[in-house]
Amino acid sequence: MNHAINWGLAALAALVLSTAYLLDGPGDIQAAIDAAADAKATQTEQRAQARFEKAAQQMCGENSGWARLENGAVQCFTKRGKKTSKVQL
Repeated sequence: MNHAINWGLAALAALVLSTAYLLDGPGDIQAAIDAAADAKATQTEQRAQARFEKAAQQMCGENSGWARLENGAVQCFTKRGKKTSKVQL
């Protein structure tokens, strides 16, 4: 009787281990979908940054420099580095 239980447990363990290949996680298709989503998010972020930079440059003037402050405002500078105005976008 004891040998039958041991053989049954061994067979059950073999069955579980033999199905482990089905649990390999995301495949190549899911990896490609994730990579495309990451690329799209990066592209959207870059476009938003470019729009912000263009708007800040237009608000400060063509020949002016600008810096983004911690609170999200933009500090405009003259070409000689003097602070002129703060702009909130």
